[in-house]
Amino acid sequence: MSRTRWMMVTPLLLALGGCGGGYYHDRNSEYADAEMTSPLELPASRNQARYQDAMPVPQATNDFIRSRGGYEPPRPQTLSTSDRETRFVEPREADGNRWLVVSAAPGAVWPRLQEFVRANGYQVQNINGNTGQITTDRGVLSVRQGIRNNTTDVYCQQGGASVDACLSQVSQYLSSSAPQSGVSLVAQNLSRNDRVRLESRDDNWRLALALDFPRAWAELAWQLENNYETPQRRLLDQNRSERVFTVEYTVKGEGSWIPFRGSSDETQQYLLHVSPADDATYVSVTDSAGEPVDQQRTHDLLDGVASILR
Repeated sequence: MSRTRWMMVTPLLLALGGCGGGYYHDRNSEYADAEMTSPLELPASRNQARYQDAMPVPQATNDFIRSRGGYEPPRPQTLSTSDRETRFVEPREADGNRWLVVSAAPGAVWPRLQEFVRANGYQVQNINGNTGQITTDRGVLSVRQGIRNNTTDVYCQQGGASVDACLSQVSQYLSSSAPQSGVSLVAQNLSRNDRVRLESRDDNWRLALALDFPRAWAELAWQLENNYETPQRRLLDQNRSERVFTVEYTVKGEGSWIPFRGSSDETQQYLLHVSPADDATYVSVTDSAGEPVDQQRTHDLLDGVASILR
């Protein structure tokens, strides 16, 4: 083959070699700078039945915040942030009230609670699967969706006060084995998977918890104490009267060009403010002096809290 032919074939071989190396076009940031435009207008005389939105976009419930650092795909949710084994039934307490958190959906716990009532000779006066309540001669046993997906809060109350003996018996009964009686279709409407939501408001981020303040604080405190700590973050303090958690968070920096100086990691303290509003609770972030924090840093901090609550 002549020199000229080799010169023509070589670029083609290089191109084919590049394709074989697994190259693909990264489109992660392709739409990050997209601008809003007027919708396409079709003639009024068109046949309405033949036209519809091929890819309808639902109305957003959050404000839109564009990241100054460019678009970054969300990180996958971690399965666990702690080596600690979670028990099937865990106790909780807040404002003098006590309840159990069960690692199963309400539809699975509800049949087991009915079995407990029958096995222990409770006289049932009323049972309502839609509200998750069993009224007996010894008090009211009830189930609610927990703050995390596939968890259930179980209560034993008499006259609005917790019955410790009942809670202890229910805990032992449920801990003896995981639910084996299937799922109650009646109690399925008690399950909700939207208890934890990261949303943007007023050009910043906040964490919305669909729980009243006592339950939200109790679960936040327990999860932050047991499942929050990683090499980049940890809980330092909590003050329920002030409704504030103090955490330490490290932002990984780039390595220094001077070998012995290492990386430029930045570790700071931040405040997680827990604010009740109606039947919901919101978590916001400030620095240790109470000043606002950069949007991206706020998002990362709250995303880490959300990951242990889901």
